[in-house]
Amino acid sequence: MNTSASWMKIVSPLPICAALGAAGCAAAGPDGGWTEDGAPPEPVAEALERMMPRNSLSAAVLSAGALVENGALILHLGSSPLNDTSMDRFLAGRLMRPSEKELLEYVVSCALDSDRSVRGSKGEFGLCGASAVAHGNWFEAAPSRDCKEVVTACVLARVNSKGKKVRISARSTQNPNDRALFTLARVVPVEREYREHGVTGAKSFSACPERTPEWTSARECGWSGRNVGTCGPGEPVTLRPSPATRDPLMVRVCKGIHGCDSASSPTGRWYAGHVAEGILSSDPRIRALHGARAELSFICPSSGAAGPWSFAVMVAPPELSRPLPAAADVALSAAGVYRRYPASEEEVFTVREGAFYGNLFASVTTGAPSTAMLSHDQYACYSDVWTSPMAHMADRLCAGPEAPCFVNLPGPCLMTSGHDGLCEGKLDGSYYGCAAPVEEEGDAPAEPRRSNHVVTVYLNHPCDLASDVNSCQAAYAPFSPTKL
Repeated sequence: MNTSASWMKIVSPLPICAALGAAGCAAAGPDGGWTEDGAPPEPVAEALERMMPRNSLSAAVLSAGALVENGALILHLGSSPLNDTSMDRFLAGRLMRPSEKELLEYVVSCALDSDRSVRGSKGEFGLCGASAVAHGNWFEAAPSRDCKEVVTACVLARVNSKGKKVRISARSTQNPNDRALFTLARVVPVEREYREHGVTGAKSFSACPERTPEWTSARECGWSGRNVGTCGPGEPVTLRPSPATRDPLMVRVCKGIHGCDSASSPTGRWYAGHVAEGILSSDPRIRALHGARAELSFICPSSGAAGPWSFAVMVAPPELSRPLPAAADVALSAAGVYRRYPASEEEVFTVREGAFYGNLFASVTTGAPSTAMLSHDQYACYSDVWTSPMAHMADRLCAGPEAPCFVNLPGPCLMTSGHDGLCEGKLDGSYYGCAAPVEEEGDAPAEPRRSNHVVTVYLNHPCDLASDVNSCQAAYAPFSPTKL
């Protein structure tokens, strides 16, 4: 799919929360639940990752042809408990096809709690888990309509036709049950793995061998990821040890939300790479002895586009024999409109892509083999960010180059000039009441069939899911962010 056309409207990206008390942003810093010494509350990286899924499901698994091929599995899932006993009965001793296995993996991931697994696929989000009272517990009983819809929205939101795994922010606030399921994270942990499948992340996350040099921030082992911050392109940023950090601290700053290695090991990736590093200490004697400094300053990294972007913070102990305490981190010397650390999920993921909804578990036993996407009862709509929205949606969803790309064409989520919106509205930044495109029945349009559960996707950067990154960045570069 050619995406070289300009595909973004000449509008600013959604403004991120600033130090003005904007609703929903007060939890972005060390207050309301943070400890007195400046340490973060509990949320562990594993729990945070469950709140922010990766967009990594192969598009081919949800193509019209694949759904027909796996129609028996889909019918079974939609009418049976989601557990090993049920799956063993369905398989009757045969091995699963790769497409069946991947589909099951993402259904289980969206539906079940993290302490459940089915045929080796692990639960993550628990959208139909033990605590999802309104949707029902799919592990114990056949899924309700609500359960099918919320899992469908979750699965569709995670489709990536480029074979990559990209962190996204999934939001759903049209009813209290979905709002609880997609609570926004107060901090965003640094990504340890790069996006390309089969590629590991920075080697600096690996353990250090014996006799590794100490007191050098260029060391490429023994580092840990902390959190993601935000800033405006070209904006100066200064970090200092947090109040909870009393020992010397090696700090490395990377662009985007991914970890990185030293400046001598470039990533070769537009979305990740080294920005700055150094050893920080509040003790003048250590600064004199080891070349440490009180603060680390850098210019906000360029994302190839205007608007606020992100930086990732890594930390390491100068002496390997003295591991850092879990609370060791940095803090901003001064916050700003875009300058935040740690930044919340809402501040890091600001580009509203669109919404996904429908019922994957409707009957799909008939149909011609096809690579087309969004077939049967599956739908998507796009936000007003995109100038050429179909180019973006095809780039993001389509499993192959053959036309047509979609069975059910995506439309605008909300009304635009000349086009009715597919959703009833937007609440807290999330679309709700989204429907299939209306079909004419005689002289009057049919009543739209609206979904009770819709997932709205936000991206960290507008080019995160683009195949032609250069064209995407060129289209987005002239825009200026709107400040609060």
